[in-house]
Amino acid sequence: MSEVISRVLISCPQTGEVVGTVLRLRPSAFEALQGEYSFRCSRCGQVHAWRREHAWLESESPRAPPRVTSLTESAGS
Repeated sequence: MSEVISRVLISCPQTGEVVGTVLRLRPSAFEALQGEYSFRCSRCGQVHAWRREHAWLESESPRAPPRVTSLTESAGS
């Protein structure tokens, strides 16, 4: 049985809305992700950095992941 390719989703830290990242992966590839990724959010226009722990696959049940800090917020810290 083949794995379904799904969009990787996070919650926008500005709006709280679910937003798709630029990645589309099979579950096995998603579980293997390491490091930090970033993308420009289609909801608020800011660049958000995220890790696998902050995300889920569209094919999974929605959940409330930890807030993602945008790169602009991180740079000011």
